[in-house]
Amino acid sequence: MTEDGAPRPPRALVPGTIAPRTSQLLRELAYSEESPRITFGEMARQLRHRSFGLLTLVFSVPCVVPMPPGIAGVCGMIILIISVQMLMGLPAVALPRPLARRSMSRALLRRMVDGALPHVQRLERVCRPRLPMAHFRFGEAAIGLTLLVLGIIIALPIPIIGNIPPGIAASIIAVGMSERDGLVVLIGMAATLIAVAVTSAMAWAVIRSLLAMA
Repeated sequence: MTEDGAPRPPRALVPGTIAPRTSQLLRELAYSEESPRITFGEMARQLRHRSFGLLTLVFSVPCVVPMPPGIAGVCGMIILIISVQMLMGLPAVALPRPLARRSMSRALLRRMVDGALPHVQRLERVCRPRLPMAHFRFGEAAIGLTLLVLGIIIALPIPIIGNIPPGIAASIIAVGMSERDGLVVLIGMAATLIAVAVTSAMAWAVIRSLLAMA
């Protein structure tokens, strides 16, 4: 919300243009350059005004599709940074320099995007601009707080499928943010409650097993 109380204009739109779909932007991010690696800072710069939703999606996907070990911890850290910056009301994601300089192979990014695209496109079919909660300070803060919780869970080394429920919830919220669909964002928030319940139960089961072995 602006200083005079009016809702903020959508970050993704420039007057007189039509916002591209999330799947199109993901495809462009993964396939537009031929360099073998891409830094996290380059991702943020390329996504610009849709960086909150799209970066959240890029770094929640590895928690849902098979990825090398250790990726989830980095992804959770980045989602945490994104959530804090949303809570601060920043207009776009600004990664800390050490993190912005980190990179991933473009082959890995393409693998992530290719695995996510079918699911993103299915969700896009029901998305449309409505309930623009992300354009109001309260709604933006609520989304940021939800992503903060999900980022913490994703960063934790919960075994078996511990990262999958929060990864799914974060992905739904991310697509809703990118497509400016507040209803989908709310569905993602509801999925967050399920993710918290599932991961808490799994963490408690692991703790009980360790105590029984002691």
